[in-house]
Amino acid sequence: MLSDKELAYLRELENNQEVVYLLNTRECELISKLIKSYKEIQRQLSALQISRS
Repeated sequence: MLSDKELAYLRELENNQEVVYLLNTRECELISKLIKSYKEIQRQLSALQISRS
């Protein structure tokens, strides 16, 4: 799993127009997918923890 620092870095990359300009479309899509996947994993883990309680 990504650390909070790594996730923050990915979010910063996603929102940084200067960096986005340097990246190609495929790289931008990959960053976006990484963030979405990570958020979904976190949501599922939270749901599992709630159901186990």
